This record gives sequence, structure tokens and C-alpha cells, in this order.
Amino acid sequence: MIKAKDSVVSLIGVVSAQIVLFLCISLIGRSSGPEVLGHFNYTLALGTFAGTLLACRYELACVSDSPQQSFNALVNVISLSAGVILIAVAISFVAGRSDLYIVEAFAFAYFIQQAAGAYLNSIRRYGWIAVCRLAVNLAFLTCLAGRWGVLATRGLDVFVAYTVVNVVVAVLMLVWILLLGKRRGYEFRVSREFFVANSRFAKYILPSTVFGSVLTYALAIVIPHWFGAESAGYFAAAYRLGCFPVSLIGQSLGGVFRRDAVAAIAKDDLPDALSKVFLAYARSLAVLALLYAVGGALLFGPLVKMVFGNRWDGAIGFYYDLIPLFAFQMIYVPLSQVFLAVRQQRTDFLFQLSCGATLMSVLFAARLMNLSAQASIRSFSLAGAMLMICGITLTFKVMSGSVSRVHAST
Repeated sequence: MIKAKDSVVSLIGVVSAQIVLFLCISLIGRSSGPEVLGHFNYTLALGTFAGTLLACRYELACVSDSPQQSFNALVNVISLSAGVILIAVAISFVAGRSDLYIVEAFAFAYFIQQAAGAYLNSIRRYGWIAVCRLAVNLAFLTCLAGRWGVLATRGLDVFVAYTVVNVVVAVLMLVWILLLGKRRGYEFRVSREFFVANSRFAKYILPSTVFGSVLTYALAIVIPHWFGAESAGYFAAAYRLGCFPVSLIGQSLGGVFRRDAVAAIAKDDLPDALSKVFLAYARSLAVLALLYAVGGALLFGPLVKMVFGNRWDGAIGFYYDLIPLFAFQMIYVPLSQVFLAVRQQRTDFLFQLSCGATLMSVLFAARLMNLSAQASIRSFSLAGAMLMICGITLTFKVMSGSVSRVHAST
């Protein structure tokens, strides 16, 4: 059963943070134009992608029904990520790529926030997760709205300001959690046993994430290279504004769903508990996706013109092509947490492998056919939407299979 209070608190936090980020994106776009927004979106995609892979997905072990185990997992993954980022910085130095330092700093800060958020999820501190998410974007908005922010949008890289804000919040989160763990008497111990016991995350979830990231980051990375900065800016506006409801649902309900599913599995009445949790979330997500698709089709055009102005008409066509993908993503992304809850990482990996290979093939086929930016996005979106439908079906089968196995064993 959905825990209304947890879902509402988590949803409010994500909605508030996304609304503030929407204001930040609108400020960048209105004051600096498509080129600057396109570059910001490109570097943000690179940093987020790197941060997601930084600890080989071992941070997923931070979500546990035991706060002590969750804290131990956090200590281990922070240590691993620190080692990886130091190696990355050394490679950048040797290669003479000082421009990558800021991307690496953002990746590390982003990773710390995700791992710390997973620990706070385990101890049901949804309010703190919401506050931290909101703090990042509020501080960034302050930078953009202040004197320094105006200068940044007219000459300096706004991604630098966003990185500084993320680093500060990440450090504060980590220090607070470590002090809390010390008060509770938890051990600060890095052990080989942790990585052996949770190796399934590196074996299956890491490659799954790499292939799954094609859906999330591929367009943001290839469009600037293939179609120029202006098209990248229009795409950034369409994607950032259009995807923010998808993101907020995935981050809020997705995290709570996984926590509730883990709790359901820990109960004696697993078949009934897990089925009820899954079906309740699935029905709610289907309704939200339908409302999103209809509302987006009606309101996105006027919203873009109101926020950015008439010069941003190019973003409207991009968004309409992305609606099918966004709508089915809104359902699949939270429900995909069931793969982790029932430990079906191999199934998730095979599906993400298929998704990544299919979408990359679509992109390169579009490139070989010399399609326009809009035609390439449309092809990518339709292929992604069909894959999301397959993924939704697969989550139901995985859940049903787990319940059937429990019934058979009893």
C-alpha cells in the first residue's frame, strides 16, 4: 500500500526543486539564448552520466531495511568513488584536459548526493531529502538572479556556478550523515566483504545503467555535435521543461516505491503485500501519465512562449515529438525499481542492453540517412516509447513471477 505521507513529502520536495530548476533554465535561456542553454545542458548531461557510474552502482546497496547496513554501504561507496575520481583527475591532468576538472567535480558532488539520499531514504528521512534537493536549485537560482549570476550568463560558464552549489550541498549532507552515524555508534569500515556481497550491482546494474543511459543522455550529447548549438538549445528547453514532470515522478514515487517494495518483501505475507504495492503504484502512474500527455500537448506551446519568448518556437516541435517517450517513461521508471527489490538484476540488464542497442541503432541510422534534428528526435522518441511499453510489461511479469515462486515454495 502507498504510504501517503511519505509520497507527499517526497513529491513536494521534488516538485519544488524542479520548479526552481525550471526558473533557472528559463533565466539562462531568456538572458543568454539557445547556445548557452545548449552548452549547459550538454555539460550537465556529461557530469550526471559520469556521477551515476562513479561507484559502479554499489551505491544502490545504501537502500536497506537496516539503517546500520545502509550506513556501512555509504562509507564503502564514498571511499570507492573518491578513489575513482582521483584517478579520473590524474588522467585528465596527464591528457592536458583541464576543461574536464569541473565536470569531474560536479560528477563527484552529484554522486555524493545520490548516495546520501539513498541512506536518508533507508531511515525514512524524506523531508531531509526534499530539503537538500531544493537547496541546490534555490542556491543556483540565487546565483543566476544576483550580480554574479547575471555576469555568468553573459560570459562565464553557468555550469561552474551550478557545480559550486552542488559541491557545497554534497559536503554538508555527507558531514551531517557521518556525524549522525558516529552518534549512533556505527562503524566507519571499508571492507572487501561489502563489495563481494553486493557484486551483483557491478555485474548487472552497471552495464544496465550504461545502456539505459542512452535513453537519458544520448540526445543531449549528440545533438550539439551533429546539429549545432542552436538546435541543442531548443532541445534543452524541450527536454528540461518537458521531462521535469517525468523526473519528479521518478525521483519521488520511484524512491518511495522501492522502499515500500523492500518492506513488503521483508514481510511474511509477501505475495499479497508485494502485489498490492505494485498494482497501487502502477494504476496511479498510468493516470498521471495520461494527464501529463494531454496537459503537455495543450499547454507546452503557450508556456514556452510565455517563459522564453517567440524566438524559442523551435523547442515546441521538439517537445511534441518527445511526448510519447515521456508519457511511458513516467510509468516505467518508478516501476523499474521492482527489478532491484526482487533482485532480478540480470533481467534488468538484458532489457537495458536491448534498449541501448536499439536506440543507438536508431540514432546512427538517422545520421546515415541525414535526417534533420527534429526527424532524428521523432524517430528516437517513437522507438523509446515502444521500448518503455515492453519494459512496463516486463516489470509486471517479474513481480508476478516472484509472487508465484513464493506461493510455490509455501
